[in-house]
Amino acid sequence: MPKFPMLPLRYYLPSRLVGIAILLSSAIAAAQITPGGMPMGGGAGGPGGAQQPSGPEKKEGVGEAAPKTPGLLPTTPALPAPKGHRKRWKLIELDGYYRMRTDWFKNFNTGFSYAPSATLLGTRTGGAPFPNALGCTQAALGNAGNTADRPCNDSIASSNMRLRLEPTINLDEGTSVHIQADALDNLVLGSTPYDSSYGGQYASGLAPPLGAFSNTQAAVTQGQNSDRPSVTVKRAWGEVALPIGTLKFGRMPNQWGMGINHNSGGYDPITGNTNFDADYGDTVDRVSFTAQIPGTNLRAMVAADWGSVGLVSNQTAANKGNEGHPFDLDDSDDRNGWVGVISKMDTPQDFKDTVDRGDLAYDYGIYFEYLTQSWDTDLTGFMINGTLDASTKYLPRAMKTYTPDAWGKVAYGPFQLEGEVVAQLGKVDRLDQVGLVSGADIRKFGGVGRFTWKGVENKLKIGLESGFASGDQWDNTPAGNINIAFGSPLGGPGDNKLTQFIFNRDYQVDMILWRHLAGAVTNAIYVKPFLQFDIIKQVSFKVANITSFAAKPVATPGNGTVYGTEFDTDIGYHEGGLYAGISYGVLFPFNALAHPADDTTLGGAGFGYGTNTGDGTTAHCVQTRLVLQF
Repeated sequence: MPKFPMLPLRYYLPSRLVGIAILLSSAIAAAQITPGGMPMGGGAGGPGGAQQPSGPEKKEGVGEAAPKTPGLLPTTPALPAPKGHRKRWKLIELDGYYRMRTDWFKNFNTGFSYAPSATLLGTRTGGAPFPNALGCTQAALGNAGNTADRPCNDSIASSNMRLRLEPTINLDEGTSVHIQADALDNLVLGSTPYDSSYGGQYASGLAPPLGAFSNTQAAVTQGQNSDRPSVTVKRAWGEVALPIGTLKFGRMPNQWGMGINHNSGGYDPITGNTNFDADYGDTVDRVSFTAQIPGTNLRAMVAADWGSVGLVSNQTAANKGNEGHPFDLDDSDDRNGWVGVISKMDTPQDFKDTVDRGDLAYDYGIYFEYLTQSWDTDLTGFMINGTLDASTKYLPRAMKTYTPDAWGKVAYGPFQLEGEVVAQLGKVDRLDQVGLVSGADIRKFGGVGRFTWKGVENKLKIGLESGFASGDQWDNTPAGNINIAFGSPLGGPGDNKLTQFIFNRDYQVDMILWRHLAGAVTNAIYVKPFLQFDIIKQVSFKVANITSFAAKPVATPGNGTVYGTEFDTDIGYHEGGLYAGISYGVLFPFNALAHPADDTTLGGAGFGYGTNTGDGTTAHCVQTRLVLQF
């Protein structure tokens, strides 16, 4: 058989350009943008030293000024981290980290009884910010299987781990495939015990008769000892450098600005840091084209997103096997998105070099998203690979939203100011399931600003951060369970305006209130002074105070104006690829987190907390972490 020489990829680019001509014709002026700390340091990173630079340190000295020719300006970093520091081309690169964390939560329920529904607690109605220990819940329910001295502790200790793998396959210098996969993602240590001598544990669905007999940990098996597989591929996408821009396509991370709206939960291309304490991360199915706007130092991006397509054929029993590949079962329930971005953004090192030279450094941009959905599918009661029946029905929506997200950062000498403002505007014409046939307007707003001063040879950092997120008038169900998981995003009868903005869950402001009890900043205004001091190059000490107020007091458990004040401290060590640290936080809850007793003299329905009343009590948290980055 004759052999044919393999040509470099650039010889095939003309034929590739034909296939994407329609996309490129509308995007000649478009550009690459990254759609995108640590609670003590004033950013969206993990506690303590969890957020650290992800690339190798640059040698001492100030870099030369960037060339002024637009075509030579640095491109906007992409996610994951750009590989501009490569000294030689590699076919396969492997990045990632291994993380282990321990947590100790004390009195996270702030003295109240918790239950998923109010009926489970009888007269002790109303919920709590965080679940009680299991023994306490069983005691409240009067479980006959427990004795009179059933345990009820006010603290919970837990440990978990994650191995994140981010391989990159380079076809050539401008073409690559990226993958992100998590192994044993947030696996709780000790959660899969197995007694090898007992055997048959999984066949019968039973645990060993005595926990003391467990002599090993079983492999993670979804549906038996875990709700998730041992390895999860979360993202996979391709990047191609074309003569006039960059094409990206696939399932990829989504990060923009400071991360209050879109946060990838990992590498931040603006700061150059990685949040090792992230638990979520925005992922988007997208095709985008990016390029520099001719004659300027601006870059732009145009993108088409697949937000939701409803049911697909391999999710239902009735449609399995019709085709060799799955397909969308209907187009009318799709939620489609279009994104446009314009920005001026330097790489983190170039931004730092500009400041070190004594020049004014500034970056800015706007991310605009348009979403539309005509119909929705009510899947109440439906299970994957189930049968479609009368319980699965279409609901009219006629939804359109417009989301501008503006971000900017400016620094001069020891001073830096950064901010992001988001508005989600639009209309949902029909919300039949909550009794709003006439629909509801969408008016949601959020923002954050941070001022930082550096001194003492950049060893000391002092700053102030403040943020806000609009709220709605509705309490969670049951009242007292303040986590966003119990919220009502569609409001209720008579509420014809949806106004609750929720920060991204990986924008971590603190250690207790917004991180764990509420799940994310919402219906709030907070003020956060912070301080960081580098004791030595490898050791940093951080402290912050977060005082939070309610934007709409009527939506809080106590109808109060102040959630509380929290103090967080941390000391962290980093050397090479090792990051270690310990953090402590304490929350003092105020009137917004109280459970007032009913006052029959005032009339009305009252609060309805029954005997589950009183002022909230102090909550504590201790976290330790070990991270190995590679």
